[in-house]
Amino acid sequence: MDYKEIKADVVIIGGGGAALSAAINVGKDLDTLILDKGQVGKSGCSPNAHGGLAVHYKDPNDGPEIHFEDTLLSGGFLNNQDLVRILVQNTSEIVPMLERYGALFDRDEQGNLLVRRFGGHRYARSVFCGDETGHEMMNGLRREVYRLGIRYIDEAFVTRLLHDENGEIAGVFFYYLPIGEFYVVKSKSVVLATADAAGLWPAASERQRGDGIYMALMAGAEIADIEFIQYHPTHAWWPPGVRGSVSEAFRGEGGWLLNSKGERFMKRYDPENMELATRDKVSVSIMMEIRAGRGAPHGGIFASVTHLPAKYVKKRLPVIYQKYKNFGIDITKEPIEVRPRPHYLCGGVVIDENAATKVPGLFAGGAVTAGVHGANRLGSNALTDILVFGKIAGKNAGEFARSREYHSPNKNEIEREIKRIKEIFDKPWGKDSISIGKVRRELIELMDKDVGVIRNESGLKDAIEKLNYIKHEISPRVTLRDKSKTFNFEVKDILELPFRIELGIASATAALMRKESRGTHFREDYPHRDDENWLKNIVFFLKDGELKVETREVELKYKKPTDFPEYAKSRSPWH
Repeated sequence: MDYKEIKADVVIIGGGGAALSAAINVGKDLDTLILDKGQVGKSGCSPNAHGGLAVHYKDPNDGPEIHFEDTLLSGGFLNNQDLVRILVQNTSEIVPMLERYGALFDRDEQGNLLVRRFGGHRYARSVFCGDETGHEMMNGLRREVYRLGIRYIDEAFVTRLLHDENGEIAGVFFYYLPIGEFYVVKSKSVVLATADAAGLWPAASERQRGDGIYMALMAGAEIADIEFIQYHPTHAWWPPGVRGSVSEAFRGEGGWLLNSKGERFMKRYDPENMELATRDKVSVSIMMEIRAGRGAPHGGIFASVTHLPAKYVKKRLPVIYQKYKNFGIDITKEPIEVRPRPHYLCGGVVIDENAATKVPGLFAGGAVTAGVHGANRLGSNALTDILVFGKIAGKNAGEFARSREYHSPNKNEIEREIKRIKEIFDKPWGKDSISIGKVRRELIELMDKDVGVIRNESGLKDAIEKLNYIKHEISPRVTLRDKSKTFNFEVKDILELPFRIELGIASATAALMRKESRGTHFREDYPHRDDENWLKNIVFFLKDGELKVETREVELKYKKPTDFPEYAKSRSPWH
């Protein structure tokens, strides 16, 4: 036998906040196994989240209903309203839970939680720990996973979900990166808690490769809203070594955005909210300034906290302050250069209120899913999402596991996956061979150029044509140079190539179909929101092995655009 077999009642794929939240809530009576392509609780996106958790309604005028409305308005009403209801109704338990696990959040001298306001939120409702909130959150979750004795395997790259003879989930296949061995985990249910697919673009973290979304699609689940890639407006742009996300906390604490003339240019685009407009609007506004020749010297725009007291900046933004200080830049004395960069794919796997997919036994929660955020995610809603729906996915995967016996995974699926990976190693380098690094770079630059912040029909058609060319003509020539089995990250990149190509084609296809602008999808040839024709989700699924796409009317179950007269009469893509 070419593989080793493991058993677990519930398998959780991922190692961030959603995965650990799911694992903690499966139940002590079940054997739970976490499989992470990196290191559980340490790698991935969750520990690198800076800003906060939108969970604390401190203002007496604020509450779950206002938060619900803000999320719908930001999402252009493409959200699944049942999922948003669940999100906002489960916020109150999050801080006590995390503090019980050992995480700490900033408080005032009286012991009251401090909150900051993020773009698109009417009130300050996001708790935080300086500008390293995700790191603190993961410290708590990781401690609880250790305390409960939950099993986990680091560096386990899950490449396929396995079915039984009836098409139900029966386990997973993974490639063990440290030694290059194949494993099959036989399980009663599976939770997808991977990242989204922002790494198809040149994302700040480069961790979101689309694994979970692609595997769910191949396993028979539906995916939706993948045309909506959120660019974080303030990605550190210069000097190159400092690149990475500059938290929205930078603006939430009073930071300004300035063009080359020293103007707070957001006054031109959103005089009411200024720098705290939603991320989609700020990103397009920045790109408009750069296009108009008012950008910073190296192709970005300026962000500044020099008008704020230095002591305040150092206390509230310690990570950003120190990060720049290491490069000889004191952010309390000079502005920094930033530029929008891909940050978060708002779409993903379609789930119901129980975090279940269409495939029996397959659950999903957090960034890998669609529905909560619609066309644009509010800053600090992400960590709330992964904790709330990670918990729901874990709890219901546990219930499902208790109701069934182990089923045998399909042998043909296992053999095909082993054959596919072995062929990567066995393929010799030839005169027509291409390295994966070159193709990977070409793909992310193509997505950034033609399926980025500002789009049009010509660019999207060009992207689809080039992606198909790479799929059929270039991809077969990609060859592994390093044949070693120990921590071979070149083979990992090759295994991720189908994720990049297929999801890239689907994203560009959906963007071409959507002849309007809404949320993070801005078409300069269709610059207005079209509620009459496009209050629809674009959904992809497999039928008889072929990728199909259809549009579905959004169910406006609790709120509709006309409930907000100013929004309804406006044709602006953003609220």
